[in-house]
Amino acid sequence: MNPYKLKEIKETLSKLQTTAKKSFSQNFLIDQNIVDKFINSADVKKDETILEIGPGLGVLTLKILEKDANLIAIEKDKFFSAYLKSLKLSNLKVIEADFLKIDLHSLSKEKLKVISSVPYSLTSPIIIKLFKSYELFSTITLMIQKEVAQRILASPNTKEYGSFTVFINFYASIELVCNVSNSCFYPRPRVDSSIIQMKIKKIDTTIDREKFHKFVQLGFSQRRKKILNCLKPILEKEKILTALESIGFDENTRAESLSLENFISLYKKLF
Repeated sequence: MNPYKLKEIKETLSKLQTTAKKSFSQNFLIDQNIVDKFINSADVKKDETILEIGPGLGVLTLKILEKDANLIAIEKDKFFSAYLKSLKLSNLKVIEADFLKIDLHSLSKEKLKVISSVPYSLTSPIIIKLFKSYELFSTITLMIQKEVAQRILASPNTKEYGSFTVFINFYASIELVCNVSNSCFYPRPRVDSSIIQMKIKKIDTTIDREKFHKFVQLGFSQRRKKILNCLKPILEKEKILTALESIGFDENTRAESLSLENFISLYKKLF
């Protein structure tokens, strides 16, 4: 099957007696130029181990394998997992499973690169799961809904900036590879997409990550409120004020004004 020809995609789906399922957010990338940009941005090397989530009919899968990499593909849809297994491609291991339920530590002893076009409806849970096991990965290159990418790439004092932005920037440095029109997919989704690459940082292991993320979420819990008022349920007012002043902010500060580095500094002053 030529993964870029709509007629052949439809014929393959017919042979498999299945369709693109909205419940799985299945939209097949049919633009070769975008596929090439996607794979090239991830800089796949020979013999590297790549993790792909939701490979579908394998348009990215095939390109990755052309680089002589080892690929672990996790596919929940039984029709597509059976199809990929039937191709009997060397260096491809297909696991039929729900990614959100799989033990990531069981996949490989080597550090992984992630290259995936992830289901729009599951983007946040997938990203959170990946970063909770950040030590397993070197880079994570994803195609996601454009609006979600804008949240991830947002700067302080913008409406897109929030706790999810801070969460991801805690773990990775982020680069926008390109935006992708919805016309590059079949079926055509209602929204555009973006490809982003996230390079894992060296993490400050002195920080209790779970506690820090809950702290940031609490700070953003009521965006119109000052961070002082958001944090008062767990901390004394004077302690918060002193900590804010020590990092160059005052009692009128809102969470959206604080960068990741500001949040880390504030957290260390308070806990």
